Amino acid sequence: MKRRDFLRYSASCLLGIMLCDGEQLLEAAPSRQPMIYKRFFRFTEYEKRKATEYLVIHHTGFPDIDKDSTAADIHKFHQETNKWAGIGYHYLIRKDGTIEQGRQPGMVGAHSYGHNQTSIGVCLAGNFNIGKPTEEQMASVKELCWWLCQKYELDPSKNGVIVGHRDLNDTDCPGKNLYKRLGEIRRFCCSGND
Repeated sequence: MKRRDFLRYSASCLLGIMLCDGEQLLEAAPSRQPMIYKRFFRFTEYEKRKATEYLVIHHTGFPDIDKDSTAADIHKFHQETNKWAGIGYHYLIRKDGTIEQGRQPGMVGAHSYGHNQTSIGVCLAGNFNIGKPTEEQMASVKELCWWLCQKYELDPSKNGVIVGHRDLNDTDCPGKNLYKRLGEIRRFCCSGND
C-alpha cells in the first residue's frame, strides 16, 4: 500500500470512528474537556440512553480495602462476577486523577438500579468508608462533572443533578468520605472554579 493510500485510509477510519457516536461527537464540545482515556471494551449488550438528567457519583468500594482499580479491572469484574454486559460506569477516576472511559457516554449504564436510563455513572477508585479520595481524584471529578454539566446542559445548582449513589438506592456508596464532599463538586460546577 502506498503512503498516500494509507493516509487516506487512516483518515477515513478516524472519521468513521468519530461518526459512530453520531450526534454527540458532531455537537460542539464545551471547552475545558478533561483528558479522558478511552477504553474500547466489548459488551454483551448495549442500549442508547434516551436522556441525561443527572450524574451519579460512586466509589468502587471493595470491602476492607481502599485500593486503586482500572476500568479494565472493573470491566472484567462486572462481566465475570456480576454477569453484567461489562463495566457499569461511564467514567472511572483512578487514585492519580486519571479519568478512564468505561461505557460509552451515550449508552445506558449499569450503576444505579432504576436510574440508568437517564444518568451518567462517575466512579472514583477506592473505598471511601475507610479511605479518602485523593486530591487528584477530587480535581478530576470536579472538572469531569463541570464538563458533563456543560455538555448535557445540566444545572448543577438544582437538587438531584449531582447525586451520590446512596441518594437513589439502598447503599453506602459513594462512602461517607466522598459523600460529604459532593457539595464541593456541585459548587465547582456552578462556578467553574474552586
